[in-house]
Amino acid sequence: MPELVCQPVDMIDVLGVAPEVDEYEIFYRYEVQQAALTIQLTVWPHDRDVEILMRVAPLPEPVLRYSLVDCPGIRMVADKRGKFLEFAAANTFTGRYDGYSVIPYGMRLWVEPQIRLEPFVSRA
Repeated sequence: MPELVCQPVDMIDVLGVAPEVDEYEIFYRYEVQQAALTIQLTVWPHDRDVEILMRVAPLPEPVLRYSLVDCPGIRMVADKRGKFLEFAAANTFTGRYDGYSVIPYGMRLWVEPQIRLEPFVSRA
């Protein structure tokens, strides 16, 4: 199985933080906090899995857990709407994702001006 396609520099650019890297580079974990809200993004590139946890202080458990299993790719988008990450849903592409093509559907994550997570379908 091919690895998840993404540019780590783009992830840092959008999220504004460097990842915590597992000792064996099995996963990369990014954590962004804004006031009482924390978003934790974990990427397992070899398995092509992504998990997004949203926590609100002082609650002990995440208020949102979103898993993208077999995610073919993540790309940064910077346009009039702002700068955000797009995560492709499983089985989005018939072949390997090139990292540049428009992702037709999946999940978007913004950090600026505030943390926001939303499903999307691109309009061609």
